[in-house]
Amino acid sequence: MARTIQEEKRRYTRIIFNEHNKVEAVVVLPGKQDPILQMPASVLNMSEGGIQVSIERKKYQEMQQGGAVQLASLTGIADLEPLMDIPAQVVWVMDNKYLGHILLGISFTLLSEKQRGILRFFIENRLALSMDKGGEETLN
Repeated sequence: MARTIQEEKRRYTRIIFNEHNKVEAVVVLPGKQDPILQMPASVLNMSEGGIQVSIERKKYQEMQQGGAVQLASLTGIADLEPLMDIPAQVVWVMDNKYLGHILLGISFTLLSEKQRGILRFFIENRLALSMDKGGEETLN
């Protein structure tokens, strides 16, 4: 599989999710664990370093670059469900007022060795499956 210049700049290998392998997350602001204040998000891609998510505008709560958040849970792929309550930081926010979703780049600030191992194992296995299928994007 050929790498692009952008991929070579990344510290960690990234897995991209699509309609065939959806992952959902719940993002919360520190001190706002109330279920009403939780922000459901679609995970667009993930690495050992962090995730990119899309949050519906009507459920989005104001966040700033550098602000603390918590990844409360991941659902959709059983291998990722043990990953919960991960402290993280907003790296970037893409907010176009004409679109219905806000995109966020979030980096993990503290992963336990177990969590890091789960992520590494998942990513390595998905990449191996992708290579076995000739580099197809669908990773079921």
